[in-house]
Amino acid sequence: MEKQLDFWEQEGIEELELTVSQYNHYVNRLVSVRPVLVVGEVSNFKKIPGRNFIYFDIKDDQAVAKCFLGLWRIPFPPPIKNGTKIKIFGFPVLQKNGSFVIEAKDISIAGEGALLRAYQELKEKLEKEGLFSEEKKKSLPRFPQKVGLIAGKDSSAYFDVISELKERWPMIEIVFFPSRVQGAMAKNGIVKAIRYFNQKQAVDVLIIARGGGSAEDLQAFDSEEVVREIAASRIPTISAIGHEDHWTLSDFVADKRAKTPTKAAQIAVPDKREIEEELSYFLERALLLVKYRVENYFSKIEELERRCQRNLTEKIRQELKEAENKFFYFKQQLKNNLESKKIELEYLEKNIKLFNPKEILRLGYAFLEKGSRQITSFRQVQRDDKIKAMLYDGKLEMKVIDSKGHLVK
Repeated sequence: MEKQLDFWEQEGIEELELTVSQYNHYVNRLVSVRPVLVVGEVSNFKKIPGRNFIYFDIKDDQAVAKCFLGLWRIPFPPPIKNGTKIKIFGFPVLQKNGSFVIEAKDISIAGEGALLRAYQELKEKLEKEGLFSEEKKKSLPRFPQKVGLIAGKDSSAYFDVISELKERWPMIEIVFFPSRVQGAMAKNGIVKAIRYFNQKQAVDVLIIARGGGSAEDLQAFDSEEVVREIAASRIPTISAIGHEDHWTLSDFVADKRAKTPTKAAQIAVPDKREIEEELSYFLERALLLVKYRVENYFSKIEELERRCQRNLTEKIRQELKEAENKFFYFKQQLKNNLESKKIELEYLEKNIKLFNPKEILRLGYAFLEKGSRQITSFRQVQRDDKIKAMLYDGKLEMKVIDSKGHLVK
């Protein structure tokens, strides 16, 4: 009664009487406090072309409830039609026309038969789009440094993955994002977790783990929202739903599928002991290879030494012969050059003697000088000039009596 009085005081109502709008508002405030989860069979299913919402009824053998689904809330609703058994999660709402409806926040298929039909229909649709194609699978890194894990908080799947990762690869860094993994309503949390790792927390590998369950328990992993989010993830993803006999759609779209959470950890990281054994093996092989190559090199050196010893005498003989031939050749060349130079010298000596001034004077010629200048023309002297005449064996001092010129032809 206190809450009711608070409502009336907020609405400014003095007496206990309401207008129809106030009544509608009052009832919606009362019933919208707690959401409901209703199970029933779909009837009067109506999807109006061009509109972004769906109307339908949900019923059992004794009652009917009207329902409203806005497609902006659930972009990929499960394939429902008249006769489909579903679970609807939402809030009761009293509409202005006086009728109650359930405004759906989420919908899931109920019943094994209906679940299987919905599973097959969605699987065929996604296969046609190529979401399960092997060409789209991303390869996992051999030595990841950081692994992301999506699982139920304190679940057996969580502990199995953590313990196996630490056992196999102790230096691995693990980033855990807890999420609901039970039933259809878990899909929003799983989608949120995948987006967190892709947008805010970079990891090398992402593991989505759950410890098995019925088809109804695993509905979230068969939902179109989760499947498309895994397909869009840029991080290599391992699906470890843990149901060996049943492949969820998340298993088909993931880059790797593990039968159990423990197996997912084994796929995600190498085993430290195996790596140590591999390193030891390769080190041993490398040492053997180095030993073989060193021995092979020494063997080649020894063979080379033996060949050198065998060929050394012959090589020296050939080199000496070649040197002797070259010496004879250069000796002959030198002799020829000396003979040629001797002839050239004799020729030069003859020419030098021919043009030697003393030899010319020996023929009766003389050189005339006036002072320190040589006389070559009669115009250089005048009467009574004193001149000198250089002869072969001496010189004369003379006085010019007269000078006459003549034509030189």
